[in-house]
Amino acid sequence: MLHREFLSPEEVLDKMPRLSEGLFAIRCKLKHKTYQVILYKYQEDYFLVENPALISVLLEKDQSFFGTPEQLLNEIEISFEENNYQPASKEWVNLDLNTLKLLNHVEIKFFDLEE
Repeated sequence: MLHREFLSPEEVLDKMPRLSEGLFAIRCKLKHKTYQVILYKYQEDYFLVENPALISVLLEKDQSFFGTPEQLLNEIEISFEENNYQPASKEWVNLDLNTLKLLNHVEIKFFDLEE
């Protein structure tokens, strides 16, 4: 069963140092656009997964499209194989999360991929 929960930016900042593998779907409406990213953490590495359709599925509140970690990891692997990702630095991730702490209506859905 895939464990998922909604977190605040503060909770994500607290969870990151202890997490070896996980995925965060983040969305926040800004004045002129919607900020939305998929952040994948594997050990000490961070990646932005560029898949707009996937973020919509991940942030659905009523459905659980992915039932197991393997199903979600398979989708992430496909994104990597198609070069739909960018490496991100820990400092960039922390800066974004600290900025999101200042905003309202930030949606962050965490998917635990640790075994």
